[in-house]
Amino acid sequence: MTIFVPKELEQVQYIDPSDLKQWITQESKPLLIDVREEDKHLAYNIGGVNISIYDFMSSINELDPEQPTVIYCQVGQKSFNAAVALIQADFNCVYSLKGGIEAWNKFVTTSL
Repeated sequence: MTIFVPKELEQVQYIDPSDLKQWITQESKPLLIDVREEDKHLAYNIGGVNISIYDFMSSINELDPEQPTVIYCQVGQKSFNAAVALIQADFNCVYSLKGGIEAWNKFVTTSL
């Protein structure tokens, strides 16, 4: 089995559902942040904390800038915007789930 190795870059990186699935099974897991509304997070999520995009900016100081972080939302736009905010706040390993939870669902259902 190959191991996913995160990269530190001064820009948002995209992560495919297949790479994320591999990464979250490893010992050094990323912090997962779902920026959707709480009801959507409760209905279906891939783990991590739920910080609504509307509360995200005021919550950045509570997060660890040294921890590799993956942000996800429904289709990927809000998570990308949140990831940009983390990069601007000097976080050094930030990923946005490419295609969001919809891409994750497609990947999970087709890889069974």
